Amino acid sequence: MTTLAARPASAMPLLFAHYVAGRVAQANWDEFSVAFDEADASAEERAAFARFYLEMTISGDEVKLPKPQELEDVLAATRA
Repeated sequence: MTTLAARPASAMPLLFAHYVAGRVAQANWDEFSVAFDEADASAEERAAFARFYLEMTISGDEVKLPKPQELEDVLAATRA
């Protein structure tokens, strides 16, 4: 199995391509956008989560997006 780490494309454009192709539901896209906007996530943090999200969906695992406060807590812990 080829992982995203082996691919040269950035995770955010790839996530957007999956969204446009219908492989990422509108509700998930909206949740992703709201959560990361409210958490004031950096480009690197967004890209890291996009890679994680795509890896999980490619492997067939279900990904539950964090609620904005949960995401803020996780990002705060990783920024410390």
